[in-house]
Amino acid sequence: MGSYRLKSITKDNLQDFITKMFNDGFSKNTISSVKGIITKSFDFAELINAEQARSIAAQWVPAGSTHLVTKDESFEFVPHYDVKFYDNKTNTAYEIEVLRNGGKVREFKMEEQTALGSHKIVLSVNDVQNLVRKEFPNAVFTKVELDRGDGLYEYEADFYTPEVRGEMKFNPETGTVIEKEIKYTVF
Repeated sequence: MGSYRLKSITKDNLQDFITKMFNDGFSKNTISSVKGIITKSFDFAELINAEQARSIAAQWVPAGSTHLVTKDESFEFVPHYDVKFYDNKTNTAYEIEVLRNGGKVREFKMEEQTALGSHKIVLSVNDVQNLVRKEFPNAVFTKVELDRGDGLYEYEADFYTPEVRGEMKFNPETGTVIEKEIKYTVF
C-alpha cells in the first residue's frame, strides 16, 4: 500500500489497492492473502500505552481520586492494564482493567473500605434489585441473598445484562454499596 500509515487507511484505499492488484493480474489467492494480512494488521493498530490506560481508567473514578499503580498485564491471555485508584474522601478502592488493544474497559471493581454490613435488615430482596436496576435497568438476577459474616449481614446480588456480568454487595440497612465487580462484554 506504499507509504500509508496503518491508521490512515480507509476502506476506499484498501478497495483501490485490491482492485489495482486484480487489474495487474495477481491471482485471487494472492489478493486474498494480502487482504487477510492487512485486515489482521488492523487488530494491532490501536494498542494503547500505560499512560493512555490510566487516562481511560481515571474517567471511571471520582475526580480527585489518587492513582496508585498501573500494572502492565501484556502476557495474560487477554493483554490489559490493571489500573488502581483510591478515593480518600469516601475511602474507596478502585481497580479498572483496560484492554491494551483499543482501550476498552473490560472490568471495573470498587470496594468501600469503611462500609460494612449491618445487624439490622431493613431492605428486602426487591429493594436490593431496585438498587441494582438504578444503574443497570435491564438486569436479570441469578442470585440475591442475605449473607452473614463476622456477625454482620450484607446482601449479595449477582446479575447480568447483554453488556455485563456483575456482582454487588449492599448494606441491608442503608443500601450503601460495599463492593461492586462488573465485567463488560467487549469482544
